[in-house]
Amino acid sequence: MAKFLCIYREPTVNRVKPSPEEMQALQAAWYAWMQKFSSAILPGGDGLKRTGRLLKGGLVSDGPYAEAKEIIASFGVIQADGYDAALAIVRECPAAATGSGWSIEIREMFGFA
Repeated sequence: MAKFLCIYREPTVNRVKPSPEEMQALQAAWYAWMQKFSSAILPGGDGLKRTGRLLKGGLVSDGPYAEAKEIIASFGVIQADGYDAALAIVRECPAAATGSGWSIEIREMFGFA
């Protein structure tokens, strides 16, 4: 089995803050998805705060930037037999199912032991 890094990007343009009820429903959907694919979703993924630092060319600046059209909101690692199998899992992810502009990048990881 291969490991795949999933990078969840959230749009920042025209973002509407969900109500508390919508947040609870979304959290329940995430837990249900994680439970359904518990054998494929590896521990260690998590949400990311909206602030951070960027090191580039020896210079440090604040980031991510407010003017960005999307930010990396979260990440996770899944294991699957290949890209098609990984994609089948990710297609059922609540972020992919909302149709609210989220994108999920899937990258196979090197298999260093």
